[in-house]
Amino acid sequence: MSQNLTQSSGGENHPVVAKIGDCVKHLLDSGDMSDVQFAVGRDQGIVKIFSAHRIILGARSAVFHNMFYGSLPENCTNPINIPDVHPDAFANILSYIYTDAVKSLNLDNLFGTLGCADKYDLPLLVVMCTDFILAELSIDNCLDVLDSAVHCAVAAPSILEKCLCLIDESAEAIWVSEKFCAIGQEALCAILQRDTLTANEDIICLAVNEWAVNMCARRDIDATSANRREVLGRALFLIRFPLLTDAQLLDGPADSGLLLQSEGWDIYRYKHATTKPRLSFCTEPRQNVRAEGVINYTIPDIRELRKAALYSDPVNVRKLLWNIAVNKNIDREVPALGFYLQCDGYAGSDSWACQVAAELCLLPWKPETPPVKKQVSKLFNKNAHSKGSSKYISMEELLDPAKGYINPTDFSLRLQIQMIADLPTGFK
Repeated sequence: MSQNLTQSSGGENHPVVAKIGDCVKHLLDSGDMSDVQFAVGRDQGIVKIFSAHRIILGARSAVFHNMFYGSLPENCTNPINIPDVHPDAFANILSYIYTDAVKSLNLDNLFGTLGCADKYDLPLLVVMCTDFILAELSIDNCLDVLDSAVHCAVAAPSILEKCLCLIDESAEAIWVSEKFCAIGQEALCAILQRDTLTANEDIICLAVNEWAVNMCARRDIDATSANRREVLGRALFLIRFPLLTDAQLLDGPADSGLLLQSEGWDIYRYKHATTKPRLSFCTEPRQNVRAEGVINYTIPDIRELRKAALYSDPVNVRKLLWNIAVNKNIDREVPALGFYLQCDGYAGSDSWACQVAAELCLLPWKPETPPVKKQVSKLFNKNAHSKGSSKYISMEELLDPAKGYINPTDFSLRLQIQMIADLPTGFK
């Protein structure tokens, strides 16, 4: 005969439940039979008392086991003070210990929970927190979490690495963001020491100077040269000043006082003198290894297009400069628009090669007209530096007003290429 495990009560306030998980959760929610209390959050100004059970905590965490059952067990007569943890994070820790789940994990309490999980040796919860933030990270919020990611780098290095990778490939958008000026000095150093940043050094230099001015304002001190250098600390020496042109050097850090006169003179001598001084700044170019790129090109007046090719401004992807090339092929029986992705290669190397997947797209001006798209997948190198179609679209179809490819106001034509490139080979 089966026994009904829920038919009776173990007391006025303790219902008997069938599942062990429900029973343990009831202990957490009700505080029944608790034998330890924690006073959490004094440093945050929000002290909350939590009741718990030493045997459950000790069974789940080696740190709690040593705390309660080690050679010098904690005195549990009074609440144990945990001043440096936010109550929300500690509530998540207890929820995980008792139920294997966290009820309220979000971006506001995630790093507090992750740090607490690392502190109390709960590796699976560290993984849970890490997976959560990795799924949420984007270029829009990576600067918001960068400071916390730096401080949690030992427990969860993949979070910091993804933040930095997003910054690596953000082109120059990150350097003009207001959020950039709000990051801490350690986070700034973590960015500047990267070899893989995509921005030019003059843009980086301007952004770092703005960061220093903002930091002086936060400290309520004047943004003098000496104060800016002081708040930057070692971050100053992670800027690659020798990569600046002479004009950029003189008009930028030398003029603003970010560089000392002696430092500026040493950099100038390094660039031009036969006997080069030893510098405190890195002289190696950054790699600019952004994998994806979008090239937009508007031909101002398609009626002026001749057989000679036109070229867009270049876009830097994987250390290589890529552009759109377009021409009008009139030697064919049916004149057509030629549309190509082109790469001029890597200076100083005759053996470079780069595998690329790209989508070539003619963007119509009429909303109801679908774009004309063609896919390209090719290994680019010195001997095969462009790929596309000499018959991308016939000129007759392109110029048909009913199709809506050409802007009727100024006869302009919009072209776009979206590309993803593998790491190139053959660089010297």
